Amino acid sequence: MTGVPLDQPRVVGSMSTASDTADKDSYRGGSMESDTLAVADCAVALGPLVERAEATLRDAVPPNTRRAYEGDLRRFAVWCRDLGLNAAPPVDPRTIVLHLRHLADREHGWSTVQRALAAICTMHTRAGYASPWGNPLVADMRTALRRELGVRPAPKRAADDEVLKRLLGVIPSGTLLGLRDRSLLTLGWAAAERRSEAVDTDVEDVRYVPKGLVLTVRSSKTDQEKRGAEIPVFYSNLPEHCPVRSLQAWLDAAEIRTGAIFRRLGRDERLGGRLAAPAVADRVKHWAKVAGFDPKDFAGHSLRRGFITTAARRGRDLDSIMVTTRHRSVAAVRGYIERETLHERGAGEGLL
Repeated sequence: MTGVPLDQPRVVGSMSTASDTADKDSYRGGSMESDTLAVADCAVALGPLVERAEATLRDAVPPNTRRAYEGDLRRFAVWCRDLGLNAAPPVDPRTIVLHLRHLADREHGWSTVQRALAAICTMHTRAGYASPWGNPLVADMRTALRRELGVRPAPKRAADDEVLKRLLGVIPSGTLLGLRDRSLLTLGWAAAERRSEAVDTDVEDVRYVPKGLVLTVRSSKTDQEKRGAEIPVFYSNLPEHCPVRSLQAWLDAAEIRTGAIFRRLGRDERLGGRLAAPAVADRVKHWAKVAGFDPKDFAGHSLRRGFITTAARRGRDLDSIMVTTRHRSVAAVRGYIERETLHERGAGEGLL
């Protein structure tokens, strides 16, 4: 989301000198005392600082969230323009209510509607206005739509070990595209990576060990402060399913020695820049379709879900699963497992 430009602080260029007995750190009127800094000089000096401060404020919102908010705000602006309504803050709460109703009427789910409202609210606070989140009209519409649309997400299908093997079975191994996608899917699955984590991985984040490799995730959805985490990835018994061997084959064939591991490929298989996060879902969907699945059932997150599902079915305990997934909440992992292993845990089999 585009940050609101910072106004440079108004600086007084000439002030009376504090007495010898006064506290040297004292100030009055909200302006620091200065005898030597002229206004023009200060404006020049503050320019780079203002730019860095604006960049820091932009980074306060995670990149994926910022991109989503920017898309929501563009759609909101177009909708307002077509109806002759004001889209600049402060926006009339009635306009916001109508927009939320419009999104629901177009069969958007509650998560999309809520995110659109969050984007509008963030736009207001960044511009120095009060957030409309708690406005009575907006709050009532928010509550009503939450009940109407329901909060239960529609999760995509887990790409468990059997699904993954079918996908790998249709990926060619004799092309750069095939080698890249084979590595992308196997490493994303074995490390239970989120889309952003997979594409943000650099060669420098991989350390080979006797049992496989250790993958360093520098930041993630649940680690915005970049504490970092290490994930163990193991050799597989079958080379064609092995994330470690697949990664090595891709890096060698593409002659990648440093920087981004997963990169775009042109039609002539020429390497481009770092792969974008949405491309992970695109590749999963593409190979799912080739393998005979309905691509609409899958997403980039299917790889992460598939690892958790397979590990649970193989009897791995929660602690060992969380070493790989890096979940902080046991309840979150249980939610994955309980949904995907429902029939394995149910008591009804064979009763009739």
